[in-house]
Amino acid sequence: MSYHEIIYFIILLIPLITGVVRYKKLTIPFKILTFSVIVALFWEILSEIFALRYNNNAFISHLQGVSGYIFYSIVFFYLFKSSLTKKAVLISVILVIIFSIINALFIQPYDQVFPTNVYLITNAFGVIFSLLIFKQMLQYPLEVNIIKQSIFWFNTAILLFSATMFLNMGFTNYYAKHKWGMDIIFYIWFCSDCLLNILISISLLTDNKENSIQYG
Repeated sequence: MSYHEIIYFIILLIPLITGVVRYKKLTIPFKILTFSVIVALFWEILSEIFALRYNNNAFISHLQGVSGYIFYSIVFFYLFKSSLTKKAVLISVILVIIFSIINALFIQPYDQVFPTNVYLITNAFGVIFSLLIFKQMLQYPLEVNIIKQSIFWFNTAILLFSATMFLNMGFTNYYAKHKWGMDIIFYIWFCSDCLLNILISISLLTDNKENSIQYG
């Protein structure tokens, strides 16, 4: 295991521990977010096992991308006020699941290719939903300092990660095919993952029922 992987696993433990310790104080969407971290850690461990044993963890990547999107979408579902937007979130989940199956079977084989097509779609949805949440925050402002609002930290995490990775994913398979530029892709990915988990940790640390009930 490389030092990058060790650092990432340590950083991934931060939101996990924060969520577990504060679980009873968390609102429903952030309890779900805690479960997403647990599942993410499980996939990361399984991905390492597949990489070491089979020299290919593409199969895990296909499952990882879809499950991550499902968890984040459920969080968004609870954070949105509009019933129409809630329905749009659920429809997006169904569409992503259907497309991921088609993609894994016919476009980017689940046992050979990293599912960049799926990640491009999920990251695009991530950007859209996070922007809609920021719009909602402007429409329904809380009487709480924004840095004490868990929704702000979660939304910032998703927006920064999704926007960055949308661009990064677009070049991943291309660079892999031409065998150059992968160092850049890796470090952007690594830094984005670390920042995502740090911001999620802050969202889990700041969440409480008193501050969140107004938008829950």
